[in-house]
Amino acid sequence: MNSIKKVLLVHGDQPASRTLTLLLAGAGYYVRSCAQPDAAIEAAHGEWFDLSLVADPLPEMSSFGLIEALKKLQPSLAVLLLVNQLELPSVIKGIRVAVTDVLAPGNDWALVLQRVNAILRPGQEAAPSEVTPEVLAEVEAILAEIGGESAEAESAGDGRAEWVRLVRQRDGLKSVVERLAQEKTALEAELRKQLVQQTDAARQQTELNEVRSEREIVAAAQTSVDEKARAVAEAREALARERAALAAERDRDRPEEEVQRLKAAEALSDDLHSMENKRSDLRADEVRLREEAVQVRQGQIRLEMDRRQLQEDLDLLRQQEANLQSYEQRLRAMGEAAEAERVQSAAPCPSRDPFQRDATLEAAWTRLDRAMDMLEAERRNFSGEKLILKEELARLKAKEEALQRREQAVEAQLGPDAGRELPRASIPQGRLRVAKAIFTSGKK
Repeated sequence: MNSIKKVLLVHGDQPASRTLTLLLAGAGYYVRSCAQPDAAIEAAHGEWFDLSLVADPLPEMSSFGLIEALKKLQPSLAVLLLVNQLELPSVIKGIRVAVTDVLAPGNDWALVLQRVNAILRPGQEAAPSEVTPEVLAEVEAILAEIGGESAEAESAGDGRAEWVRLVRQRDGLKSVVERLAQEKTALEAELRKQLVQQTDAARQQTELNEVRSEREIVAAAQTSVDEKARAVAEAREALARERAALAAERDRDRPEEEVQRLKAAEALSDDLHSMENKRSDLRADEVRLREEAVQVRQGQIRLEMDRRQLQEDLDLLRQQEANLQSYEQRLRAMGEAAEAERVQSAAPCPSRDPFQRDATLEAAWTRLDRAMDMLEAERRNFSGEKLILKEELARLKAKEEALQRREQAVEAQLGPDAGRELPRASIPQGRLRVAKAIFTSGKK
């Protein structure tokens, strides 16, 4: 789809300019209408046009001077000169300033539209214009009515008539602008759609060309591989035939005993190769077993370190238990003293008020309760630590049994090296009994 063509209309007659603007806009052109030459030159400075319709004569400037100015700004601009009557001097001047055509339409604006279509859309069938002769007649009638009303308003000096005229003119132009805006929006949407489709088509064509070239390359490579495979197969067949011929010739020329001896030598050679392969496998297995033995030793070292840490934790727990026992004894002594003091204070005393509170006794009971709470908290913490250590001992025991089984398996696989025992570490029996006594003892 072609882009929208832009037309610069320069006409001093306002009704004719409006009619041409409506006609060209209805045919799908973008129209910029100017009544003064200076406005047309300024528009050409800021915007590029495909065609300029210049009426002759113009106010304040010659039409040919305006055409020369437009040609300097836009050399490729096509110019259609509209004159009242065809004259030879006007045609010659138009040729000198590179005018595309000179036209005398009179009141036949369809002739102007036909010529514009021939210049901007050559070889294309002219689209039916939405501005029909009936619409043009109605517009001209409205413009004539507006012109008559303006004349009456000017003669009478009535401001209200002028205001009504302007409102009608605004409403008519507003409807035209809305219709043109809708057409412009539709055309822009269609243009974007066509551009996206063209882009997608170009990208797909590029991808298709790449796939075709890759397919050709793969086909050529496959053909080359097939040829090489056939050549290799033929070479193998020829080599097999030569070997068979050589073997037959060797068997035919040599005696039977030598043939048997050669076959036995070939069998021994095959056995030797198989033995060498087995020896390599055995060496690899031996290296692997030695690595596993080293890993077992490292595991035993880590286990010994864990046992030492556990022994230190046991010593710390024993010390904490001794501290708790001494603290419990002190608390019991304090409880007994507080109980004795309570009994003594509870004895009848005639000189003592029964409703008077003993501050010393209450302070002693408060200290006793706080100490008992602290003792209970320490007991709970100690019980939790004992459970954790018990689980740790069970885990270490299971780990030791697994290491022993792995060590036995490694010694069984090593064979002659099985006599060399790996260093083993064990917890002293005395320490083990102490740990068992701690974990099996009840809460005091």
